Amino acid sequence: MTEKIKEVSFEKSLIELEKIINEMEQGSIDDLDKLIENYENGSKLIERCNKILKDAELKVQKITQKIEKEARD
Repeated sequence: MTEKIKEVSFEKSLIELEKIINEMEQGSIDDLDKLIENYENGSKLIERCNKILKDAELKVQKITQKIEKEARD
């Protein structure tokens, strides 16, 4: 991956993760070092996606709470 994982969007992270998974499932990589590198990158991409999703969930919760509070007032 040329871009730093922390700067990659959710969508790009998913696409890259799918590529890594496909390569590993197809067994098209014979080099152990490359497999380990892909595994490491995949793990980082999963962490990135989980963080983005968690942040999005928190934003939605805040918006919902704000709307509910305004509706009560």
